[in-house]
Amino acid sequence: MQSNISKELNMKFPPIALLKTDTKPEDAIGPKSEKGGCVMSFVAQTIANRKTTYFGRDHITCGGISVGFGWGSGRANEDAIDFQATFLSCGVESAPNREAYEERLNHMPKHTSEMFRHGERIYSDFETAKAGIKNRPVYDEGQYVIFKGIENLEEGEIPESVIFTVNPIELTALIQINSSFRLDGAYILTPQASACQAIGCFTFREADSDDPKPVLGPIDFAGRSKMKHFIPNDYLTLSVPWELFLKLEELSENSVLQTDLWKKFI
Repeated sequence: MQSNISKELNMKFPPIALLKTDTKPEDAIGPKSEKGGCVMSFVAQTIANRKTTYFGRDHITCGGISVGFGWGSGRANEDAIDFQATFLSCGVESAPNREAYEERLNHMPKHTSEMFRHGERIYSDFETAKAGIKNRPVYDEGQYVIFKGIENLEEGEIPESVIFTVNPIELTALIQINSSFRLDGAYILTPQASACQAIGCFTFREADSDDPKPVLGPIDFAGRSKMKHFIPNDYLTLSVPWELFLKLEELSENSVLQTDLWKKFI
């Protein structure tokens, strides 16, 4: 499949597709056996090099990815939520039980413990972080997610979502097209989410909506740090459910992209 939006915008990075499956793909790049890491390094390889990649439940190594790709809440108990909320806010400064938090850090490698000590600071305080964790969309299905260039979709494959990787001008055009049939409300979502959650569970939730919207990301620097070797820093992702992608593709054939105004930016 070819994307008309990508063709009209002459995109450096054509869109990629996210699919769910219960079968481990044999012809894709994935983590080594019993290892994980950050999935965004694999996503970035698909975006930049058009390599088909995958990630599975057995590769989970962080607290956010379980919920990110619809593999449960990732919350074993209340203590696990508190630990994650402490990390996502201001680390030791935010810990409701500072002594217990620091004790867990003593069992981590130094680099990791320092990161957890200072916190990721995507939330301003512990209470907001905990509420944000509990409000994430939770799904529990599929064993693997696969990322592939949209041009590599096989007949009969229907993605969960499509991920655009855009510079500011391309994002402006996509916002224009996405807004062209709407009258009320927010047209693009920017949830306080990790990169994998933005392209995963928050986009999955939009697929269940009567009025699905694109999800902008990544707004977390941890996710971006795993992509920067493949994707320039001035690019963003815009993730859309499959049905919305098809609608935007149709709209793009008679849109701002056919105007003289747009031609000034080509």
